[in-house]
Amino acid sequence: MGQRQTADLLRRAMDADGKKNFVLAARLATEATTADAQNGQAWRLLAVFQEKLGDYGAALDAYEQALSLSPDDAGLARDIARLASLLNLPELAERFLLRARRQDPGSLEIVNDLAYAYCGQSRFPAAIELLSASLTDNPGSAMLWNTLGCVLFESGQTGQSLVFFDEAIRLNGKMHAAYFNRANARRSVADFPGALEDCDRAIAIGADSVAQDAMYRYSKSHLLLAAGEIGAGWAAYAVRNAPAYPDYVQHALAGPVWAPGAPLAGRRILVVGEQGLGDEVLFSNVLADVARDIGPAGQLLLAVEPRLVTLFQRSFATAKVVAHETRREGLKTVRDAPEIAADAYDVWAHMGDFLGAYRPDVSSFPATPGFLTADPRQVEQWRAVLADLAPGPKVGVIWRSLVMTSQRRKFYPPLELWDPVFSTPGVTFVNLQIGDCDDELRAIADATGAEVRTLPGIDLRLDLDELGALSQALDLVVGPATATTNIAAAVGAPTWFITTPEAWPRLGTDAFPWYPRARAFTGQTAYDWPEVMAEVGAALRVRFAT
Repeated sequence: MGQRQTADLLRRAMDADGKKNFVLAARLATEATTADAQNGQAWRLLAVFQEKLGDYGAALDAYEQALSLSPDDAGLARDIARLASLLNLPELAERFLLRARRQDPGSLEIVNDLAYAYCGQSRFPAAIELLSASLTDNPGSAMLWNTLGCVLFESGQTGQSLVFFDEAIRLNGKMHAAYFNRANARRSVADFPGALEDCDRAIAIGADSVAQDAMYRYSKSHLLLAAGEIGAGWAAYAVRNAPAYPDYVQHALAGPVWAPGAPLAGRRILVVGEQGLGDEVLFSNVLADVARDIGPAGQLLLAVEPRLVTLFQRSFATAKVVAHETRREGLKTVRDAPEIAADAYDVWAHMGDFLGAYRPDVSSFPATPGFLTADPRQVEQWRAVLADLAPGPKVGVIWRSLVMTSQRRKFYPPLELWDPVFSTPGVTFVNLQIGDCDDELRAIADATGAEVRTLPGIDLRLDLDELGALSQALDLVVGPATATTNIAAAVGAPTWFITTPEAWPRLGTDAFPWYPRARAFTGQTAYDWPEVMAEVGAALRVRFAT
């Protein structure tokens, strides 16, 4: 009776999965594991359904149960590797995939996933070689063509990747992942109509999980914003707050969430910073408007990244500014504002929730040079330090993010391409790079003869208020879009962003509407860094011509 009951539950669960009802599928699989705790297939299916629901912690637990019952199952090893990839653990994924390949050497799915694991470690030649060899024997595999396109895209060869996505779609017109990936490639060459068409097609076909569907919709919001369809973009951007979204942050806050369009006047509103540090700075563009509309009868409370508290408190003097706290609870990210009592506010909001109302189009962005206020005394102190450093203009430079994954690396021009910048005569360069960069500074000096000066008395990662003052004291700040360049631009410092044509904060313009004193250098196609860096170097020579 127990085996028949388990089999019936699993059959119904798979039917529900086929209809993309993952909640029902997971519930039925859970009942099956209760009916027969020794059934490895039940645990495995439960893991798959939980993974599709985005509950990676529960999925991992179920996979561990399945693995204990079927230690030599190649498919199970592949499933665990997939979850490791979702958790950004490509080395772990590779280990399980190599094990699975030994057990099932003819599996194209294992080859495909192994290529992704190599790609996640920036081992692009190994991934290309693996896929090319497999495609020689299996030219009709849409899956492998799609993955080869992804590897080329991640390695920065975006134009070439389109050919492979086209072939994958020709072979399988119902492959939603290929449409989504081609959308990203089309976006990179600023083909926004084509990218939006592909993204909509991927959504219409239907994703394999609610998390994947949320990712598709999040990407569409950025496409809309990059194309200049700002109102529609902000509306679509709300998906970031859906629990299914892979980077969803759960807010452990009391009280109701503010609904866009609801009245602000006279209310006590807690606004919580969101996304990354740079996004908190970017989105704070709206806070002066929010404070104005709350008025003296209400109160604006801000919970921001701890390093931003001093800068934000000075910038929004009528607000109460505290640090938010972000922590991991299992595989979930949780954020709260422990310094704010539950009865201190009427409603709370994500900082980005106000963008649709206050920044519906480019004309709604203020023309004032900056919206954050650096400490004027610190600014003058840094100006004195810089004046003593050397004659001539002082340019702050940053060339990469502190976190450099294989997916992020392509967004930053390699240091060896910076020669047109560092060889600019008459300019003293000031180091704004976060993290250990001594070897890079020596490489710059050896290649160009330029000394990028590191200033004492400032921690560029922690002293963000001081960073804002230093940025304002400099004649110019140059670098990719990081928290550093966003802070510089937000305090009104002249800032040159080294970016890409499809960067969504440009909102369909050739600049950054958030920052009137900012300039964008992009090239004609994404990641054409030699062209971009040559343009930046030429512009520096014009700006500081003696």
